Order: sequence, then structure tokens, then C-alpha cells
Amino acid sequence: MCAGAIAADWAFEFKPVNAQMAIYSGGLGDPASPTAQDAKVSFHVQGRAARDLFDRMGPDVKSECGSDPKTRARVRDRLQCIRYSPSDYSCYFGFDLKDGKSIGGNIC
Repeated sequence: MCAGAIAADWAFEFKPVNAQMAIYSGGLGDPASPTAQDAKVSFHVQGRAARDLFDRMGPDVKSECGSDPKTRARVRDRLQCIRYSPSDYSCYFGFDLKDGKSIGGNIC
């Protein structure tokens, strides 16, 4: 199969995502109600979308989020994806809603 045929099978498309979000102020370790001066959002993505992200991030890093040797983590800047089991994936990321900058979305 030639490279052109492979590329022809791929199409840019949005897919459904199983996700939750939380809006807060302060830090993830000590969150508070959002205010006019301080509002951030944390996203938690699960399911197939989290697995797809995890699979494309590689390689694993040492997990700071647990001592279970079956847990695998991959981190790229402010995107953190964790595989808890072969069928349980989660990814976390966030944004500061006042300046739009990317921030972490999870702490252990």
C-alpha cells in the first residue's frame, strides 16, 4: 500500500468525548469558588478519547499518582494521561479563563 492510499483513508473529524469539567479559583490543591478576578477550568476526559490521547503520547513516565505498578502515566507539558487498567484511561488538562493560558488539570 502506498503512502497516498494510507493518507486517503484518514479524515479530519471531531469525535464524541466523555468529559467532565470543573470551574474554580485558587489552586487545584486548595480550590475555591470562582471569582471575577480568578477563574480556571479543569477538564477530565475518559473513555476512548483518553485512550487515543494516551496511545499517541508515549513514552510512559514514572507515575506520581499512585504506587500501583499497573498504573501507567504519560505527561506532556500540561496534559496528563493515566492508564489505570487496559480498559480505564483518564486525561487531564486545564486553562486559566482570565488569560487563556494552559494550566495543569490534575494533581495527585
